Amino acid sequence: MEFTALFIWLTLCLVLGGLISYVMAGARSHRLVRLLAAPGLTIRKFTMTLTALLCGATLTRVRLYDLSSEDIDFQAEGASSVAKVFAPLAPLFGCALAMTILNAAFGSPLKLSYSPPALASLDSGGLRGFVLGTWDLLASSIRHGFSADWSSPRLYILFALIFSLALGASAPMHRIREAVLGSALLAVSLAVLSSLAIRRAGVVATTPGWFSGLQALVVSLSGVAFIMMIHGMFAALAVGLVVRVYELVTRTGHMTPSRSTSRSSNRQWKDAA
Repeated sequence: MEFTALFIWLTLCLVLGGLISYVMAGARSHRLVRLLAAPGLTIRKFTMTLTALLCGATLTRVRLYDLSSEDIDFQAEGASSVAKVFAPLAPLFGCALAMTILNAAFGSPLKLSYSPPALASLDSGGLRGFVLGTWDLLASSIRHGFSADWSSPRLYILFALIFSLALGASAPMHRIREAVLGSALLAVSLAVLSSLAIRRAGVVATTPGWFSGLQALVVSLSGVAFIMMIHGMFAALAVGLVVRVYELVTRTGHMTPSRSTSRSSNRQWKDAA
């Protein structure tokens, strides 16, 4: 059940990322927003490049610092075809790891030690416990964010970087399906490795230490990814609203002179008549 819970958890993070990408679709055309998204976008492309190479794919176009594109191009056939589903998923873990490092570098103002809720069973009781655990994690993360020291300018810089990482981890709507398949393949791969590791250890229901550490790392990063996506969603809504207001103000400013000009020309035409 733990691997099923991991798949559901990663899917939830990907859906949040898709919503962030949808909300920021128009705002990303602004230069300031593109510059703000640059760190996360660079990490996104780097993790996708590294994942594609590890899967055996052939890279055809990689521009890490090109802010006009969000993805890389590669060719994958046969066994390397897994890069098509793992590459869109890789930025979620890469940006979550970067968020963990940044939070530690800024003195750990945010609590990132949350663990994703477990799925006890697939019946109504197990699903209800999973939903309640997700809600508790969300509420705890928001409460801890409000209780942080907002008088420190470093916290604003950290949140700006977290927003950039959330943008980098967000898969576009047309890539969510591939990323969800990647999360399913990841969960299945971990389940198979766990079964093989237990058999090799020769001890029933005992997982070797190296695999337990790997599993704990994946689960921990998925929890950090969820917190990153939640903060990124709030920031995306705020930035999207500010950009929309700015567009309305500037559009009104450009329309006002033309209206006044047309009115004066109408008056001149009436006077002449």
